[in-house]
Amino acid sequence: MEPRAQRQTKAHRVRTRSRSIPGDTPTTLQVDNRFSGTITNGYLIQAGNVFIRHLPGPRDWAAELARQVLHLEGTECRRLLGHSLQRIDLSYTLVAQPGREARKAGPAGRQLTEAADTPGVARYYRELDPRRLVITGAGGAGKTVLAMELMIALLQDRGADDPVPVRIPLADWPSGVGFADFLTDYLHKTYRWTKRKARRLVGEQRVLPVLDGLDEMDPPLANGRPDPAAPRARAALRAINGLHTGLQHDAVILTCRSEAYDALAQGQYDPEARRLLDAARVEVEPIERATALGYLTERAAEQDRWQPLLKRLAAQPRSPLARLLSTPWRLCLVARSYATDGDPAELTRFRNAEQLDRHLLNRYIPALLKPDPALPAATARHHPANVHRWLHQLARHLETAGGGTESRAVLTLHELWRMRPQLALRVQTSVILLVGAIFGLLAPYLPLDHPADADLVSTMWVWELLALGFSRTRFARRPRSLRLGMTGWTWPALVFVLLMAVGGAAFLHRFFPGHLPPVSAVLMPLSALAAASYVNPSKPARSPRTVLREDLVAGVVGGLLTGVGAPFGFGHDAHDIAVLAVAEGVFITLTFTGGLYQLHLAFVLASRRLLPLRLGSFLDWATGLGLLRLAGPAYQFRHRELQAWLAANPHPLTSDA
Repeated sequence: MEPRAQRQTKAHRVRTRSRSIPGDTPTTLQVDNRFSGTITNGYLIQAGNVFIRHLPGPRDWAAELARQVLHLEGTECRRLLGHSLQRIDLSYTLVAQPGREARKAGPAGRQLTEAADTPGVARYYRELDPRRLVITGAGGAGKTVLAMELMIALLQDRGADDPVPVRIPLADWPSGVGFADFLTDYLHKTYRWTKRKARRLVGEQRVLPVLDGLDEMDPPLANGRPDPAAPRARAALRAINGLHTGLQHDAVILTCRSEAYDALAQGQYDPEARRLLDAARVEVEPIERATALGYLTERAAEQDRWQPLLKRLAAQPRSPLARLLSTPWRLCLVARSYATDGDPAELTRFRNAEQLDRHLLNRYIPALLKPDPALPAATARHHPANVHRWLHQLARHLETAGGGTESRAVLTLHELWRMRPQLALRVQTSVILLVGAIFGLLAPYLPLDHPADADLVSTMWVWELLALGFSRTRFARRPRSLRLGMTGWTWPALVFVLLMAVGGAAFLHRFFPGHLPPVSAVLMPLSALAAASYVNPSKPARSPRTVLREDLVAGVVGGLLTGVGAPFGFGHDAHDIAVLAVAEGVFITLTFTGGLYQLHLAFVLASRRLLPLRLGSFLDWATGLGLLRLAGPAYQFRHRELQAWLAANPHPLTSDA
């Protein structure tokens, strides 16, 4: 029998395990009024001479999520600023709304500068009651940058129980999916939290949604103006307005273009579908002349080349060009387009935004591909015409992916095969059949002591038929991972499948040794699919290419392990069994367990004239260059105007007229 002290220690360990104990700072713990101790590392509590294990709970998960978001958003914010540490101090003013506004909203504020009458964006937000904020402004006014600066400020001064701000592109919200499910799925895909943990974080309101781009949910009208009907945007507003705790709405931050937000307020719709209720709406103001001149002066490497333009802007503050260069987006375009060459003074001939944007966007990609000391990596990697053509295909896919009813904003690498689904599936089928034909021709040349050509070919045909059928299922198009954890699989189900596979193989080997290879081809995939689990545990945010990389590893390991079990029963010696295991393992990997990575390769081969063969590397390169930005495990064009311009222009323009 155990000593009394050991039994007492185990009892206290069990009773304390379910308690929610903060693990970020040293905390004193009292256990049953008999022991007290301190959490030394967040997971182990010393109470006298007793050590009690502390299991992390939602509070600890929120702290880990805050670290992930701060790292990701800090990197993205610097990319949006053109790899420059110089920040534009945006100003914003409160827009009066008819009733149901947040209380304690100040009349104005600034992004960075703190003063008694102009609070910084973090203090402005914290004073709201409830904490619901809508950031509006013109295209390129800096709404997303302001939201990201707010997130970073909230994270840097976050309390242990404060919710974690998470930026989510609203255009990626599927129709018919509830907001809680959408937020849970986003945490699962982007930050690799399990569905169970993500659902707990959302359910306990430890996540502050920062919903970016309400205006991007619905396509515009033919004349380019926002659609007043906007069914997806109105459905989103209705769902967000339905989020409340007790008698108060939940906290949320929303960004939208002013024109689109004003259009939503029109029409005979219920109030919850016209605007965000109990929220303060702020409008990002145009950049002041001194701020714009200071920004361009600091970004200009060759002052002599820039002086004519800078003097013109200083002398004529009300000129059309000065009004046009009052948004962060156009200022960044000008600074980058003329960073290394060209005459910035030629901009003075433009009088309207459309002509100026077309001129700057036409110069933007060639200018990015020229060497720039401010960028960390070499840029002369692809020809500008090819980059423009490839990005045109991706932008056109986003513009047409919703069939005219939905607007898309993100590019998910492992789902790009949907650009050409039928052709990709046909190429995948051709590859499977070609691999079967090649292995059938090579089977007689295997170095076997006892020939088994007929049995080997018949077994491979069974696998090939299974591969052709499996490649058409939805299950084969989900990302896989070898990491342990169960989402859709439970440990009892896994043990049951493994026991059935091993027991079935042993039974068949005992009574039907000659028929084991074809039948094991049916049993072993269950073990392979269970081993190559579809679970993504809590890890730092993954890159878009990591999804395909992990799927490839899972497919190779699953195929080789399945090949080890498939050749038994031929009655061969150890040498022949080893050769057959390798041969069938390679065959199974190339056909049956190829999965999503195989489909991606088929798509790249089918689109070799439209997109680069190393598509993932190209997208990463374009992100580092500033053409794209990361949106969790997906890519997004840096600006909506850039995406629309590339979608409308298959080739660079030869003239700015």
